[in-house]
Amino acid sequence: MTDEPSAAEPLWASFQDVVEQLTGPLAASTVERVAEEVGRLDKSLAELRKDLSGLAVEQDDAARALKKQQEALIRENQQLRCQLEALKNDLAEQLKLSHEAQSAAAREDTAGVLREVSRAVEEARSSATVLEAAVGERLARLSASWAADVEALRAGQSATHRLARVTVMLLSLALVLGAVGVVLR
Repeated sequence: MTDEPSAAEPLWASFQDVVEQLTGPLAASTVERVAEEVGRLDKSLAELRKDLSGLAVEQDDAARALKKQQEALIRENQQLRCQLEALKNDLAEQLKLSHEAQSAAAREDTAGVLREVSRAVEEARSSATVLEAAVGERLARLSASWAADVEALRAGQSATHRLARVTVMLLSLALVLGAVGVVLR
């Protein structure tokens, strides 16, 4: 029978067995140290993944909160518009009743009241326009900030994965070179 690793045995363990047979106890301790370092790196990577997942959840929560704020501001804006429209309708109705009740001599006074109402309506419209512009600007800033945070999170996550791959590859290369050096001695 040949000594083949079982299907359940990890590749690292079979490699470790081959190195121990070729190089003896010195290389075995080196392999153990490298294995411990790889274990620490795996643990660090797992913690980094967990942290990145937590950050992603925080970003999602922030996005949901931003969306809720946006929806609340839109509802508030709609309510203000409805109130303004109701106020305009009420004022128009009151003016109509007043106009019908007054005589021809009092029509000039009614025209003055109409001018005041129009000015108040225009002021209310300009206030609503200013409020809409401020809300739009704030939403744009929050959206830009959120997009930048998400992009930075993605870029950080990609760099972490590349660094982890390069580290594991360098450790493997160092292990092989160490084993070859020991064998050549």
